[in-house]
Amino acid sequence: MEIYIEYAFLENFLLDGVLLALALKAAKQKIVWKKVALSASLGGAFALAFPFVALASGLRFVLKFSVGFLLCLLVVGRVKTKKEWGRYALTSVFFFTFSFGFGGALLGVYEQFPFDGKFAVSRVPTWWTLVGFLLLTACVLWLIGKLYARKTLYRFIYECRLAFGGNVAYANGFLDTGNRVEQDGLPVCFVDPELAYELLGELWAEQVPETETEIRTLGGTKRVPLYRGTLQVRGISEENCEKAVYFAVSVNMLSREYKILLNCRTV
Repeated sequence: MEIYIEYAFLENFLLDGVLLALALKAAKQKIVWKKVALSASLGGAFALAFPFVALASGLRFVLKFSVGFLLCLLVVGRVKTKKEWGRYALTSVFFFTFSFGFGGALLGVYEQFPFDGKFAVSRVPTWWTLVGFLLLTACVLWLIGKLYARKTLYRFIYECRLAFGGNVAYANGFLDTGNRVEQDGLPVCFVDPELAYELLGELWAEQVPETETEIRTLGGTKRVPLYRGTLQVRGISEENCEKAVYFAVSVNMLSREYKILLNCRTV
């Protein structure tokens, strides 16, 4: 059997390059292709030299993992601060996750398990391996995107205390920078019907609003009744400061993470 060194190097170079780029992408880090190429070249050279390394089985695994961590270090760059170490660790986790995923796809699709010193013949076209790997990659990146989107959402969620008359209610509020609705110089916050029921009482639909305001939506312009109360937003510098606001009931609040759309002036 003939082995072409240039083909073996190119195969491992491309594989390591793809895995490193995917790891950086999943870890939300900038991809510097020069660093990826340098690291992938080292990985390709190591793949050629590794069969000639005479070490015990356990040490061979340690060496392979150490080189993997080194490849990730080359593409990440310096790791001096705690934040940089965290990014490096996350990139390494994704790199090994994608590596094991691709390795598992190879074993599962090709069934290359040794039998009496020989390998079974593949019954599946080669391109199925690529398709499976791409699907796995797309799924992982989609999940990572969802997790980062959720993390971003929670950066703008605050615990709130609402008061109207003698009623008090607690709920999470989302700081909507696009909500700049004001009435009589006071900001307007939108609450969902369930919270309005808890805050305004059983007859909240029959409560006489103090005033109304006009808002424009995709469905057109409409008048919205307003109820004056107080709002305390926790987790900011003026944590114990209550502000006078107007509450408006909104039936279009579909998120389960919050029940209030805070005005940009409330924090």
